Amino acid sequence: MNLIFLVGTAGSGKTSLTGGFSRWLEMQREDVMVVNLDPGATSLPYSANVDVREYIKVEELMEEYSLGPNGGLMLACDMILGRVEELTQDIEDFTPDICLVDTPGQMELFAFRNTGAEIAERLTDAEKGVCYLFDAAFCRDPLNYVMNMFLASAINTRFQLPQFQVLSKVDLLKEAELGEIVGWGEDQYALEEAVDVKLSGMNRTLSQDMMEVIERIGVEFNPIPTSAKTHDGFNTLYGELQRVFTGGEKFTP
Repeated sequence: MNLIFLVGTAGSGKTSLTGGFSRWLEMQREDVMVVNLDPGATSLPYSANVDVREYIKVEELMEEYSLGPNGGLMLACDMILGRVEELTQDIEDFTPDICLVDTPGQMELFAFRNTGAEIAERLTDAEKGVCYLFDAAFCRDPLNYVMNMFLASAINTRFQLPQFQVLSKVDLLKEAELGEIVGWGEDQYALEEAVDVKLSGMNRTLSQDMMEVIERIGVEFNPIPTSAKTHDGFNTLYGELQRVFTGGEKFTP
């Protein structure tokens, strides 16, 4: 079994990609299941095989402990750790070959709290990886693109798992915009030029400083353009997952 955690900033399309890619994998005759690990999700565009909300409900925690939405979400995410064994058993009961895990909408609740890395480590003994989503519409600005590179590098350092960079929601971009962003991933000098030309003052300095840190960390960036709406890029993402986890073979024999 292989677990793939989908991680990204709020609104980057994690839930939509989880639903679209899982359906696409089913069409490839892969044995795939989906786990919702977001206790604050109000609705899902897919039918979760395992749903953390069956164990932890944010609304009930808010009422019981007199918490606001943010406090309720923080407590709920921390409480997931106490349910890891049950969630693991639920997943293993399905015996899938590939499992997509939709993480909390507010990325920091999962990615930058100690409980998140521990949940990822303890949730089954499967091989694991992370898909980090770059929000395509957000990344039109080179400052935002570099900030996503920085966040993705931090997540790579924290989780120490194979990581796949994904440019989500590319159906929202014009062809020229997509071409420019893809070019930034293919050629570091193109990104450096965009930062120099399009940014100024503190934003330019900040981007340049972040790029230096990213280079020292050594994470490579060439995000795979995808769309949950059109399924663009799914074959490429699928191929990358196969390359890392199965040596290029199907997950389901």
